[in-house]
Amino acid sequence: MLNRIELITSSFLISILLLLLIFGCTSLETGSREVNNRQRSPEFQNRFTISQQKAPPREIQSVQLYRKGSMQSAPIITLNSSEKLSLEFDHLGEGTKQFRLTVSHRSKNWEESPLPPDFYLTGFSEVYFSNASKSFSQRPSYFHYTYEFPNSQLNFKASGNYLLSVYDYNNNELLFTLPFFVTENQGSLDTRVETLYVRRDDLRPEDQPFSRYRYPDFVEFPQFDLSYMYVQNQFWGRYRVVENSDTATPEVVNFHLSRDRAFLGNYEFNALDLRSLRADGQQILEVQQGEIPPKVILRRDIQSFDVKPGFAPDGRFGIPLDNRSASYANVQFRLETSGMVSGDENIFLLGDFNNWTINNDNRMQYNVESDLWEGQAFIKEGEYAYKYVMVKNGNIDDLSLDRGFQRTGQNYVTFVYYKDPTRNYDRLLKVEQTQSRSF
Repeated sequence: MLNRIELITSSFLISILLLLLIFGCTSLETGSREVNNRQRSPEFQNRFTISQQKAPPREIQSVQLYRKGSMQSAPIITLNSSEKLSLEFDHLGEGTKQFRLTVSHRSKNWEESPLPPDFYLTGFSEVYFSNASKSFSQRPSYFHYTYEFPNSQLNFKASGNYLLSVYDYNNNELLFTLPFFVTENQGSLDTRVETLYVRRDDLRPEDQPFSRYRYPDFVEFPQFDLSYMYVQNQFWGRYRVVENSDTATPEVVNFHLSRDRAFLGNYEFNALDLRSLRADGQQILEVQQGEIPPKVILRRDIQSFDVKPGFAPDGRFGIPLDNRSASYANVQFRLETSGMVSGDENIFLLGDFNNWTINNDNRMQYNVESDLWEGQAFIKEGEYAYKYVMVKNGNIDDLSLDRGFQRTGQNYVTFVYYKDPTRNYDRLLKVEQTQSRSF
């Protein structure tokens, strides 16, 4: 009888210990999730990139994706054509590496597509590449990688939005992702941009795009099956969906953005000319070559003041020098703000060189002694666009720190999508790029 009681008691104690272990592991797992959540980058309601886009780590620099033959072109190619996309980037370090590349089909809103890979791809669903050229520069040294597609291993059978992903082959770590587009070039599309004045409190002009699309014969119900989007300056995360369309004319649809959703007509960029790491007395004040990497100190930027007009470059990756002698540098930016900007604001430096993403490496710090905001970025020799932005309550304020408010030409991309009735996916029928006027 005693042995039986001892057995029951032991079983009870073991059960209690198991429960404690389970709850303890659950608590640890929950705590780990909380830590991971705190470590994630905050999501912004008006980010420049799509939410599915992952910025590369520090050892991956100067990432570019463009239509071969035009470095500043948008990453858009035509289905079943000879056009190719060129992916380029630098990997900092002494040895070569192997990378794995995959592409996935996406909806017009960048959600995962219902299509299986064998429906939209020919060849392999993933490819590997490792060919690279070593830099002559040793401060730091890097390897330059290039991969062109479509090719015999990777080709497309369906149009639409796509997401490219690059992984480290050795540990399968996702390094970065980039969006691109495959269009069918079906139908004819014309877009014009009308400028609106005196509608904003700050009196800055607005651009309202209007389009006329003659659709192909297989589109039976354009009012239901066609949809349209506009993107300004290749900021894919800021696409605007068209809600106003007219299908009264046979075989033609007219569509436009409403006035309350028009784009800013003089969206501004600062220009960085870093084609040479030499002090030119204009933009580059000082170069400290003794440091590794060299340190470049720029002339200060002044809020709401500019002696030359802003510009709207075509590409979103800048133009890093494409030669093995090009060097990297730590570039120091300085900004003089008006008295309306307090020293405790969250100001960040964004540009082609950091994929237009908010990160603490490019956060500006207020220097009380100099009365300037100071920050830096790791940049390869070349030409780039950049901006200073403020972050407030999860929103990116990219207008308050603009400079001259001068009228500058803007680049617009118009997209026409067709909901395929058989496979229920978004086909990209037509894309057109339009440049607004500058004054």
